[in-house]
Amino acid sequence: MNNGTIRIGVLGELGVGKSELVHRICHPTAGPCSVSSWAGPTVDILDFRRPHSHEHVWVEFIVIPGETRHPKSRQMVYSVGLDALFLVCNCSIQRTFLRAAEWMEEATQIGSLMGVPVALILGGPVPVDWTSNTTLSQIINPLVTTYNAQVLDMSGYTGTLALEPRQLQLIYEFFESVITHKKSAKRTRAGLPGSAAV
Repeated sequence: MNNGTIRIGVLGELGVGKSELVHRICHPTAGPCSVSSWAGPTVDILDFRRPHSHEHVWVEFIVIPGETRHPKSRQMVYSVGLDALFLVCNCSIQRTFLRAAEWMEEATQIGSLMGVPVALILGGPVPVDWTSNTTLSQIINPLVTTYNAQVLDMSGYTGTLALEPRQLQLIYEFFESVITHKKSAKRTRAGLPGSAAV
């Protein structure tokens, strides 16, 4: 599977930290991100070396603008062949969850995105145990159920710091699930058993 590619669309409210999160994943030792999706979709790429093999996969992130001035640009991005979605929210700012279902409905109106792996990224500068927070649980659980989303607790992260090993591990495990899903989908479309390149 050398040089295979998975493509992840990154959704979320304006200013929630989508570009910064992707920057930290792709460039862990670099300074703060200077790119914003204000002007439209942005792209970053990670050479993901799979931990239990000698293979590597290119992970292409497309950060989708959240402001309503760009509905057409979002629709174009949804149709480029995304393999997964990141939905980024900030646990410290509950309004970032308010349109979470709206983002997902908008994205999954594109038939090819129905059933793709979804990661609900819980960010924010303060660590939060959402499972014991009644308010957050009432917001998050329906999203998990409706979209079969995996919750990746990244709370405690700030844009001026590198991601912690536990946070990177969550991200890498999600990558593996996307790779598995894409291979399975390709086998299903081909109607043949066996492995397939990503």
